[in-house]
Amino acid sequence: MSTVGKKRISAKESAEFLGVPYATISRIDRQGEIIKRYRLGHKTHVYDLESLEAFLDAKLVKPIPLPPAQPRSRRSDVAVKVPGEQKESLRDFLRRSVEEARERERLSEKK
Repeated sequence: MSTVGKKRISAKESAEFLGVPYATISRIDRQGEIIKRYRLGHKTHVYDLESLEAFLDAKLVKPIPLPPAQPRSRRSDVAVKVPGEQKESLRDFLRRSVEEARERERLSEKK
């Protein structure tokens, strides 16, 4: 295989060239039909610049625009108290619910 006239670039440079996130460069054209990828080490790959240009010419990938930065809102630590009736405690609510259930049970037994 001749490397004359070909330039190989790193994955990070390839991602910048295609306009895609660095993490997705290995997923694009995984079968290697258009993009020629060569293994340099255990996990290191270099990409052929001409094949990247051919991939862009085929318009198989569209550069992903960065999402606009959303303003982050802080969570309020202040509890809002609404004037009005006081809620009963959970203990009182459960006690009342149990008493009502027992009363219904007694009434159903009498019938």
